Amino acid sequence: MGSDTRTGGPSGIPEDTVDLGNELDPTRTLLSRASAGDRSAAAALVDVLGPRIHGLAVHVTDSSATAGRLTVSVLRSCLRDAADLAASALPGEAAVLHRARRAAVATRPRGDVRSLIAPDATLDRTSDRREVEVVRTLLELPSAQRALVESAAQGRFDATGPQRGEAAGVLARVLDQLVAFGGPQDPDLRALAALDALALAGEQERHRLRELTVDPGTAGVHRHALEAAASLTLLTAVPPSRDLHLAVLEGFGAAPEALYHGTYSTPVLGTDSQRRMVGPPAVAGAVHSAATPVSSSPSADVPQGETGPAPSPAFAFRAVDEKRSSRHERRKGRPWISRSLAVLALIGVLVLGGLLIDARRERAASEAFASTWAQYSVAADAELIDGLSDNGDWAAVITPDGLAVRAEGVVAYEGEVLQLWGTSDGARTDLGVLEMSRDGLLRFTSPETADSLVVTREMAPQNVSGTPSSRIVASLDPALSDTRAAG
Repeated sequence: MGSDTRTGGPSGIPEDTVDLGNELDPTRTLLSRASAGDRSAAAALVDVLGPRIHGLAVHVTDSSATAGRLTVSVLRSCLRDAADLAASALPGEAAVLHRARRAAVATRPRGDVRSLIAPDATLDRTSDRREVEVVRTLLELPSAQRALVESAAQGRFDATGPQRGEAAGVLARVLDQLVAFGGPQDPDLRALAALDALALAGEQERHRLRELTVDPGTAGVHRHALEAAASLTLLTAVPPSRDLHLAVLEGFGAAPEALYHGTYSTPVLGTDSQRRMVGPPAVAGAVHSAATPVSSSPSADVPQGETGPAPSPAFAFRAVDEKRSSRHERRKGRPWISRSLAVLALIGVLVLGGLLIDARRERAASEAFASTWAQYSVAADAELIDGLSDNGDWAAVITPDGLAVRAEGVVAYEGEVLQLWGTSDGARTDLGVLEMSRDGLLRFTSPETADSLVVTREMAPQNVSGTPSSRIVASLDPALSDTRAAG
């Protein structure tokens, strides 16, 4: 990616260009500004991409409520990772919409597939030139291929076996018309790139795609497929029914509270808005009368021409304070050792009781996990997996009735959690955050099942976007485990 010499406003951030050309990338510029805390840039991203993310989620989930929550979650995650998205190899718009598509499809599509070029839908369309080009491309397709593309654009793709490769080839040709792929003409590469761009590729297909895109030429095919898939969201755009700014921008770009600086004229407790002026500092030898009024300003007026004792502070002890002090002095001589020992004994009992309860709870949890692991391991269709990780020793057992994961020697990451994701038929499912003991021991069971598992590092307390991060801690894939065992 290159940069134009022009700047995009008072922030001085250069406006990016695509492939060192002259076409500006305003979304990337907005992401750059948002990463620096520019609230207006963040609001502009919500306005520009909010309808396209929301509409895609509506078409995939068939629920406006679910789509609204998913849109807020995706936009907040994009603002959190704005610097990474702005620095990626993808144009800014494609990077955000690709994340949104993966999050939407991961929720398992529901409902009926809607026509993207139906006559009743044209009334809500904009005059965007790119949208007209997408509509023209779909109209030129035979009805069967058009239905296939419309289904894939809404997260539905049920083709298997030989038909899957043929259908993926059709998707690749359509996306190639929207954004020219370039690069080598390998049909396998182009079909896999199209499936992954539409978030429809399975785990093995994505692994194969990574092997095929190791050099810049083949990587460009994948990148252009992602851009083409992003252009399809022009036809599914639906404005949200409520304003997203409040939910998405809550707490974004908030200026940190100014550090408190105090003098004798400011309080020890409270904030700057709760300042209480207590008068000038005390001066030795000054006389303070109980009748002296309390001044609200440190600079009390002194009659000109008069010289007297230095002004006294505008606070004084009350008579009741002196009485309390006297009672305290009288109590000084009383025995206190026995009371201190009693308090220490009580604290010791509470600590030991808490440790005993924790030990019993840990033992019960360990026995329950061992029983579940043994039950799953002897199942007829059980798959025992050795994990691949550079942080601890991982293992898992997967059955049609549930799964269990255990790990030892895992080192925690500061401010982050370990989250487990399951993959079934190419769809990624959030299985929850993994709880880890102080000694790096981890045990997890779930009644859900999956074809393979992966553990990622996520920002605390949890990633709720539905799309895992790229920071993989452990991979628990039966195919990889079998390959390693065979080697």
